[in-house]
Amino acid sequence: MRQGAITVHDVGKRYRPQGGARSTTLKGYLLSGRSVVKSKSFWGLRHISFAVAPGQAVGVVGLNGAGKSTLLRLIGGVGRPDEGQIKVRGRIGALLDIGAGLTDDLTGRENIFLLGVIAGMRRTEVAERFDEIVTFAELEAAVENPVRSYSTGMRMRLAFAVAVHVRPDILLIDEALAVGDQAFQQKCIARVKEILNGGATIFFVSHDVSQVREICDHVLFLRGGRVVGYGPIDEMLPLYTSAVEAKVASVQHEPFAVTKLPVELVPQVSRFGNGELQIAAVALLNEQSTPTSTIVAGDRLSISLTYVGATRDRNAVIVIGIYAADDTCCFETDSKLAEFAPVVDTDTVRIETTLDRVDLAPGDYRVTVGLFSADWQQVYDYHAEVYPLAVTGPGPRKGMLNPPTQWQQVQSRPTATSPDHGSLGQHSLDRNS
Repeated sequence: MRQGAITVHDVGKRYRPQGGARSTTLKGYLLSGRSVVKSKSFWGLRHISFAVAPGQAVGVVGLNGAGKSTLLRLIGGVGRPDEGQIKVRGRIGALLDIGAGLTDDLTGRENIFLLGVIAGMRRTEVAERFDEIVTFAELEAAVENPVRSYSTGMRMRLAFAVAVHVRPDILLIDEALAVGDQAFQQKCIARVKEILNGGATIFFVSHDVSQVREICDHVLFLRGGRVVGYGPIDEMLPLYTSAVEAKVASVQHEPFAVTKLPVELVPQVSRFGNGELQIAAVALLNEQSTPTSTIVAGDRLSISLTYVGATRDRNAVIVIGIYAADDTCCFETDSKLAEFAPVVDTDTVRIETTLDRVDLAPGDYRVTVGLFSADWQQVYDYHAEVYPLAVTGPGPRKGMLNPPTQWQQVQSRPTATSPDHGSLGQHSLDRNS
């Protein structure tokens, strides 16, 4: 195989099971097939071989679960393959997980220097490009603030700005151009083109065919962890689009007919069930009963769920959950646990579940909703981590919980210098006070 900026030879990556213990969440219970049988290891990638010449722009495409992000991470040095070899020649600029390399306790300025040095730049190089990075990220007013106070968009702009200003020989991008507003996306694409025109190599994972066409000249098509094809974009992209069309055609035969939901649901990826009962509407409501996707830590949150197809003989256990960005379950409950049984007098049932306080640390979360049979043997309709919920406000240094806290100094015995032997110093922090 000819040498290139990136050379991948017979690479395989195996994922091993963590054990056969019963899942502790309903999502895990559902996705495991409600079984405690020990799962087998599987290959996320197998027999992957290709070479990317210096100055090429390669788009990596494939349906969900194809192994695109796994391959990109291995090329970027995050993890090692179980089989084969990967050789990369040149300085890498990587956008593998927007904002993942940022340190919350450091300011934007400090993070720029940290990320730049990690990427292989000298501090003097970072200093020379500092103003350009800040201007590109549009963070002039916030660069001296701790990154923990940044919104998701601000974090994304900061991470992207550093990655594209390290003057990389190879730029790895994993869906990074799919976030941000339209104006910032266009600025990012223009910057990527500048890097490409300067002789760098681009390796770009995306579901957006239009962006792949705009940036790339070659396409690597993966399916099920294997290479379907690798070659010029005009030859390979039609193979991918035909696979997408076939997937869409198969979805049309799914049992779910409801389409008026605020999110896109993909059967067997984010939506599961037999469709005998169907979730017709979902809304997150703030304290004023107004639909929202953002609340302040400590606020009340209501989850409104409407489902159709119910009868007196066939009603549902309603499940709700809140998950972190890394799939960690922060909270999950159900109507059976609450001893709540909906009254069915029409085909359509609307339920509203209220959480009096959402004491989560600021960040981005996803809400799950689901309908199960009373004996848990049937999944009617389950939407896995698809409804976005952003929590804002002050928060802890680490962790996910953000409860009201109280600090006090307790004087256990009087001292000679204390004028008031019964004094007690106390300071409390309650976001709702």
